[in-house]
Amino acid sequence: MRTLKESTMREDYIDCVNSIIDYIEQNLFRPITLEELCSEIFYSPVHLQRIFYYTVGETIGRYIKGRRLSEAAERLAGTSMSILEIALQCGYDSQESFTRAFKSRYCVTPGKYRRLGLHFTLTHRKRLTKKRIERLMGGINMEPKIVKRKAFKVVGLKYYGNDPKNNCPKLWQEFMKRIGEIRNALPVMESYGLMCTGEEDFVDGKFDYIASVAVSDLDNIPEGMVGAEIPEATYAVFTHKGRLDTLQETYEYIYGKWFQNSEYEPVGLNEFELYDDRYTGEENSQFDIYIPLKKKA
Repeated sequence: MRTLKESTMREDYIDCVNSIIDYIEQNLFRPITLEELCSEIFYSPVHLQRIFYYTVGETIGRYIKGRRLSEAAERLAGTSMSILEIALQCGYDSQESFTRAFKSRYCVTPGKYRRLGLHFTLTHRKRLTKKRIERLMGGINMEPKIVKRKAFKVVGLKYYGNDPKNNCPKLWQEFMKRIGEIRNALPVMESYGLMCTGEEDFVDGKFDYIASVAVSDLDNIPEGMVGAEIPEATYAVFTHKGRLDTLQETYEYIYGKWFQNSEYEPVGLNEFELYDDRYTGEENSQFDIYIPLKKKA
């Protein structure tokens, strides 16, 4: 005798679940009750939930929430709509409730997702007659080091905006011309790209970014530059390998795969990129990405 799990891939069950998925897609951004889904295929709520779970791999409620947030992610990546507009379009009654839901699923706020140029989907529309979509970024497999780092200070030039691809390279070019003005820089061959704005301050992807070097103190900061102190924290340290034009793929792996499957979650403050003599800007280039984290509750 076959168990339910073994029998769920029968053709009638596949057709049933595909019918439910079609109905969900057609009504994705309004409240959907289990009772109305049952009325579509004339199964009991218990039976429907079981076959859906065993064929799709998650509950109906989680699938609906994941699809809504994935559609929102598509709009964040592919449109210039405001975060509030996207939130309302996708069935949320406020930007705050949307931000909480999005961060719980994607590990970053909607603004940060847009600012980093991320574009990945965690819940694809399922079609059970096709091979399942493989895990996002399956070709990348990097395990970070978990390290504790003491507080340190930096001085550098700051950019504020939402167009890092065009403006951050210019910022670094200008900073390298002026780096000799920083008299109290530490004698190490390192520089830091510091994302120092808190999660709650991201508005439509705008953020603070400082091209900087470590210093012994924050006295005598050159005109037009800023100083910042990064507190002691525990970090996941990922090493990006290759040119900068593939950096987005590394961030998508970090937030779209690693955090989704790890025991940690990002704290959301004071991330930075550390550049040393491994960074050449060419194919053999390497630099480290430090992301403060904590254990998931």
